[in-house]
Amino acid sequence: MEYVVLFNKEYLEFFNKISLGTLITVILALLFLGGLIMKGLDRYHRFKKTIEEKDNLMDGHTKEIRELNKDVNEIKGKIDDVLDVLDSIKENADQREARRLRREILKFGDNIRNGKTFSKDAFQDIIESNEEYENIIKRRNLKNGFTEQEMVFIVKKYHELYGG
Repeated sequence: MEYVVLFNKEYLEFFNKISLGTLITVILALLFLGGLIMKGLDRYHRFKKTIEEKDNLMDGHTKEIRELNKDVNEIKGKIDDVLDVLDSIKENADQREARRLRREILKFGDNIRNGKTFSKDAFQDIIESNEEYENIIKRRNLKNGFTEQEMVFIVKKYHELYGG
C-alpha cells in the first residue's frame, strides 16, 4: 500500500508541475500527430486501392492477351491449311498446264511430220511453250522425256525452213 501512496504522490507532483496551457498544448500536439497518422493511413489505403485496381486491370489484360494469342494461333493454323490447299491447287494447275504444253509440242511435231508447214511465229510460239514447259517441270520436279527429242526435231525443221 505504501507503494500505491508513493505512486499517487509522484503522480500528483508530476501533474502539479504541468500547467493547464502545457496540458492543452500536449493534447493538441497528440491530436495533430493522430491526424497526421490518420492522413498517412488514408493515403496508404488509397495508394493500395489504386495498385490493386491496376493489378486487376493487368490481370484482365493478361487474360485478354492469352485469349488473343489463342485466337491468333487458331487463325494461323487455318491460314496454314489454306496455304496448303492453295499450293496443292497450284501444283495441280501446273501439272495440267505441263500436260497441255506437252500435248501441244507433240502435236506440233506430228503436224510437221504429216507435211504441215508452220509460220516462223508459230515456231517461235512453240519454242516459248517448250521453255514454259521446262520451267514448270523444273519448278515441280517433274520428269521430262517426251518433248526433248521432239524439240530437237522441231528446232531442226525451223532451221531448215527459216535459217538460223
